[in-house]
Amino acid sequence: MSIPKILIAEDEEGLRELYRLRFELESFNVIFAKNGEEALKKIKKEKPDLVLLDIMMPKKSGIDVLKELRKDPTNKKIPVVILSVLSEEHFKTKAKKLGANAYLVKADVMASDVVSKVKEILGSQ
Repeated sequence: MSIPKILIAEDEEGLRELYRLRFELESFNVIFAKNGEEALKKIKKEKPDLVLLDIMMPKKSGIDVLKELRKDPTNKKIPVVILSVLSEEHFKTKAKKLGANAYLVKADVMASDVVSKVKEILGSQ
């Protein structure tokens, strides 16, 4: 089985590093994007198995990235897990309607929870 490739779109360097370490410990190949525009470019180029996507990012929000991703026939099936500080229900509802596979609130989860959710989604494909 090939090593799963995950793209982490997160503008906070500390969180990128935390998730890089956690996912690499679990034998994931990790790539990063620091903003929404970079995320879309890397998704097209790298074809990750899953995208971990923050909502509040520079240049293009995670919601805009999700919209564009779901419009693109070649990438619309890539699972997306939203990982955001935004806990309001309308953000969760919007993300789900746009095709997010899961919505996790940063304050409510530990890195191990995020890894578990990603493994669950990838395992169910």
